Formats: sequence, structure tokens, C-alpha cells
Amino acid sequence: METVVDINKNNLNHQEESTPSKIKKSTNDNHVLVSEITPCKNPKLFFSLTLRALGVIFGDIGTSPLYVVNTIFTYQPTESQCIGAISLIIWSLIVSVCLKYATFILMADNHGEGGTFALCGLLTDEKIQLSPRIKRGITIIALMAAAMLLGDGALTPAVSVLSAIEGVAVEAPQLSSWVVPISIIIIVLLFLAQRWGTSRIGVTFGPIMVCWFITLFIIGVWRITYKPSIFKAFNPWEAFHYLLVEKTRGFYQIGGVYLSVTGLEALYADLGHFGRWPVRAAWFFIVFPGVLFNYLGQGALLIADPSLVDNPFYHSVPEWFHWPMVVLATVATIIASQAIITGSFSLVSQAIGMECSVPVKIYHTSKTIIGQIYIPTINYILMILTIIIVIGFGTNGSITSAYGVTVCTVMIFTTILYMCVMYYTWHKRWYMILPFGLFLIVDGYTWASNATKIPSGGWVAIVIATGFFIFGFCWFFGQLNLRRFLKIHTQTTSLHTLALRLGLSDSNTRQNSYSSTNDLPIISTASRINFHDEIDSDSDDDIDLKNSGSLPKVASQVRLVENVPVGRSSAISSYIHEQNNILDNTIPAVVTPSVGCFLTNSTKHTPHVFENYLTRTNSVPQVIIFLRIEHIKSSTIEDEKRLTIKQYGESIFHLTALYGYSENRIKPFDILTLARTRFNLPIPNNESKITIFTPDETIKVSTVGWASWIRRWPLYIYAILKSLYPGTSVNIKLAPENTISIGILAKLK
Repeated sequence: METVVDINKNNLNHQEESTPSKIKKSTNDNHVLVSEITPCKNPKLFFSLTLRALGVIFGDIGTSPLYVVNTIFTYQPTESQCIGAISLIIWSLIVSVCLKYATFILMADNHGEGGTFALCGLLTDEKIQLSPRIKRGITIIALMAAAMLLGDGALTPAVSVLSAIEGVAVEAPQLSSWVVPISIIIIVLLFLAQRWGTSRIGVTFGPIMVCWFITLFIIGVWRITYKPSIFKAFNPWEAFHYLLVEKTRGFYQIGGVYLSVTGLEALYADLGHFGRWPVRAAWFFIVFPGVLFNYLGQGALLIADPSLVDNPFYHSVPEWFHWPMVVLATVATIIASQAIITGSFSLVSQAIGMECSVPVKIYHTSKTIIGQIYIPTINYILMILTIIIVIGFGTNGSITSAYGVTVCTVMIFTTILYMCVMYYTWHKRWYMILPFGLFLIVDGYTWASNATKIPSGGWVAIVIATGFFIFGFCWFFGQLNLRRFLKIHTQTTSLHTLALRLGLSDSNTRQNSYSSTNDLPIISTASRINFHDEIDSDSDDDIDLKNSGSLPKVASQVRLVENVPVGRSSAISSYIHEQNNILDNTIPAVVTPSVGCFLTNSTKHTPHVFENYLTRTNSVPQVIIFLRIEHIKSSTIEDEKRLTIKQYGESIFHLTALYGYSENRIKPFDILTLARTRFNLPIPNNESKITIFTPDETIKVSTVGWASWIRRWPLYIYAILKSLYPGTSVNIKLAPENTISIGILAKLK
């Protein structure tokens, strides 16, 4: 008879007539999801995150007044031209930032996270009625968008730092020959500082950016008093009239206007670090007023004196405040690159969860906010690419030509995916979705203008983005094919039937065990067991035992062998002959006096590594433990709430160990020791007597078929990446002397 035990702290001393209960995740009282942070519920945390958001997110868009106006005008403008261009900038800020992103896009978070992968997660959820093919297409689109944003992540620090140092070199010409070396040193220091974490960086940079935006606001208001006619720029007709009059020149100038809203996608990608309400508060109450009035002030200055078009920002500053402004602008510009760096960490973290990226090491830098992370691999890749760009281009003007093409493409992808989320996930009516298509028209017009930059340098960002996309796509495609291979060619068993399959359902099979579990309650299944066929799978689909009284049938049965001859050749030959007569679907096996711990991702089925071990070694450990490690959205968790244990039969246990996101060094033996201490599981004190089994998947690419080369090249790259990152969680610390890797040869095609 099969036995099933559900062991937890509440049933150690009494029985429950039920099937194993689902794991209940506990949360830490100190942990707050960023999506729940509001000025009413968490005022202290809200204001703290708002300050940090100013130092991390808004540096890019906040320093755009330094160069936008003189990028648009390469000639001395008339008053109507000044009003028209400033009107374009103002309405770009209102439409793209205030309405589209701050109001609408930030509503689309996936468990607090933002970015294109958050939209992808909302569209590929199991509850969404879309075909698997369409969901895979959505994932690839999100991957393309993320790759383009990472490509921009290499350009933004180069543009920001070079522009800052070049600005100083204008005031101190003797530094002109040292612009590139100084820029490289600052870039290296900036990327090395990322290990401090978003919170510390935000606290350091936040007050500086507050001073920056207040200064922008005051200077802008002061300059507006000289020419109040600049307020005509609030009339949207001035923007349309400017484009109609300027025609081709106005079309090309849209690319310069777009520079006023760069950093939008980084703003959305950084959502998981701070939450929508702190981001909105920082924008509407501090950032937007500062940049808005500064643009108006620069426009008023050019109306009064068009000859100052070479650098209207610094010309609008009072002469006595010139050098303090140079220093403040230099620091603020260096900070401007922080948004895209932090956003890159969030994007890669989500890509790992969507199996679109190699599972690189992730460090959580906050015990309060789960989204504040640091990824060393991505950090150093971006640093190297940024240094190469600085050396290759040499000047800020050259890089500016390459700037904005990829991010503008990402904005289009974001708009399309958001409209899909409105329809498929939120089930909005078409007449509510259709007006949002106006943003798509604006994005398309802006993209067309920015596309003219591709021949003059925009191709650099596209090449970098293509490189990130190739690696991400190869990993996604390879993982998809590996899952398909394992489902077809490998066998798993339902844990409900494993004891019957192994012949361990009878209590006398463990009579010689060195330990016992007599103090654990045994729950027997009262209904008769009928077998039915099921496709082998390691999924977690629930098995209905309430009505059908049936369990899935396994592909092979195990016959326990009690006496295996050793020594005499005749006895061995007879034994081998006997084994040859055993049916192909029967595995002869012996019970070995050992404890085997198999790492698994499933709560319902055996892992592939267990089936390979059973087939190749023809042995069954005396105590079988399936260990599943799950990370929850709390920084830590108490030992009392860490374990959920289920017992199948008398010698088979399934352990689910919950860990917080900040718990990075996980040792399986510590989990097993906790299980022995709290639940009296038959686990030895000596770690050397426990064997941990992990999968070692070897990828072999099939070369059959003349047309397979199209599918073959991504698999070759995937095979290389898989050999470097085999798949075992980087947070799990395994003792090499007690760990055995069971090979699985996956022939992908």
C-alpha cells in the first residue's frame, strides 16, 4: 500500500486525512513590494525612495538642457522659431513623459518590475489565452527591445562623461589633450561604484540632483522675466506650425528634440528599484518643473539675443555663478549615466527569469527592496564597451550622432506591447486602446527622424544590440529545444507512484535502516490505485486523486535484487544470463545503504537526474531525498518557516526549502541538518555520508539534414554557453567531494 506523509510543524503529533498541501510562502515583516509603496501607506520609505530615484533615474533626462537647444539650432533663430522649437520640447515632455510613461506605462508592472520583459511577462502568463507560438514571438520582441536598451547602455555613459569633461576643457583649454584619459578613469570609477548598490548610490547622488534641478528652475524663471512671450510655447499649435514651416529642416530637428526625453526606457526599466509612486513624485514635483522652466529660460534668452545660440545653457547662467555651475553640471552629467546602468541590471535579471539570458550571478543590495540588484558580469561588459566607444569616437559630438536610434526603437516596441497588455491581460475595450495608438504615431515620426543618424554613427548601437540579442536568442532557443528533448526522450515518475515502482511501499524494505521515522504520522491512501498512461513529464501539473482514484503509469518498473553474486565466474555468468532475460521495461536494482539527495525543480515528479542515476547504476539509495530550493520575495526567512516536507512511502522524502533573495550562500547539508533536527528525518550527522546528485547536461548538435544549418548555428552557441553555465544555481554551494554529476546527453536539432 502506498503511503503519503505531509510533514510540517502543525502535524507532528496528529494525523491529517489529506493529500500533500501546497507550499505556503511566508513573507518578512520588514519587506515591502515597491508596487505597494505610497505616500499614505509608507511615508518614510516613500520620501526616501523618491530622493534615491532622483539620484539614479533622472540624471539622463535631467541633464538634457545642457545640449538640446544648441543641438536643434545650428543658426541664429528668429523669435517664432525659438517659440516653435521650445514648444516641440515642452510637448514632447508632456506627451511622452507625463502622459505616456509617468501616467500609463508605469501602471504595467510585473510584480513590481518594469521594462519590456515586464510587459512580456504579463502577456505570456499561463492565464493569457494566446498560442505558445505567439507567446514565443512576444518573448523574442521583448528580447530585441532589451538588447537595444543594453546597446544604449554602452553609449549613454560615454556621452555623459565625455560631454562633462569636454565642458570643463572649454573653460580650461590645457585639459583638451586629457579629455579621453580622464573620461576613461571616471567611467571605470563609476562602474566600480555599482557594487555599493542602488540605495547607497541614490543617497549619494540624490541630494546633488536636487540641487541641480532647483538651480535649473531658478535660472529658468529668472531668464523668463526678460521675455515672457516665450510662454506662447505652451500652445501646441506653435509646435505644429513650426514643423509645417520648417519642413525638411524641422523633420531632421526632431532628432534633437528627442534628446530631451532620452532616459524614458531606463526610467521604466528602473521601476523595480523604486516603485511607480516615488518615480512619479520625483518627476512631477521636482524634475519636470526644473527642466521645463530651464528650456523656457533658454528660449527667452535666444529671443533676446540670438547670437548666444552656440551655448544657450551656460549663457543663461549669471556670470558670478559660472564656475559653480560648471562644477555642478559636470557632476550631474556624470550621474546621468546611472539610470541606464541600473536599468540594465533589472532587464538582465528579468531576462534570466524568462530564460532569455545566461543565469549569471545576481547580488541583491537591499534587504527592503527586492528589485535593487547588482550584476557584476553585465556591469563589467558595459564598462568595457563604454571604454571602447570613448576611445573609438574620441569626442562627444561624434557619439551624439549614434545616440537615440535604438532607444527610440524600444519606445515603439513598448507602445505596441503595452497596447497588447491592455487588450489581452487587462481586457480593455478597443475604443479605450485605440487612442493610445496616437503615441505610436508620435513614436514612429520620431523614429523616422532618428533613423537618419544610422549612417553617421547610429550603426554602432545597432551592432552592440545585435550582439546582445544573438546571445540572448541562442540561450532562449537552446533552452526551448532542451526542454522539448527532455520531455520526449527522458522519463520522470510521479512521486505518488515512486514507492510502488521501486518496490519500497512495504515497511519491511527498510527494516535494516540505521534510523527510523516512527514518530512521523503515516497517511494511507484509502482508494484502490488504477494505472493509466501519461506522457513522461517533469511538470508540476496536479494529479487529481479525489475523484478518479488513479495514478499515472510509469514507463519502466524496478525489480529489487537481493543477492548479487561476486567472485565465481560461473555464478556471474548465470546472473548476467538471467538479467538478459528481463523485459526491457524492467530495471534490476539493489538498495544501497546510503542517503541520496537529488536536486529538483518539481514538486510532483522525479527529476531527470534521478532517472538517469537509476538506469545507469541499477541501485536505489536506502533514503531518497528530493530537494527543491525556492526563492521568495523576502530578504530572509526564519528557520521555523523554511521547510515543507512530504513523505512518499517510508523512505522517500520531498523537501522544499524557502530562501530569501538576499541569502546567497545556500548549503544543501544545512537544509538536511535542519530537516533532521526539526522533523527527525533519517539523515546522518556526517556530511560525507550524504551524496548530492546534480545534472550535467551535455549538448550535442545534430547535423542531419541539409537544411538544418539555419537552426544549427544558434545551438552551437548555446552549447558553448551551456558548458560555461551548466545550470546549477550559482547561489548553491556544493561540496565537491560529496557531489556527483549525472550526465545527460541531449541531441538537439
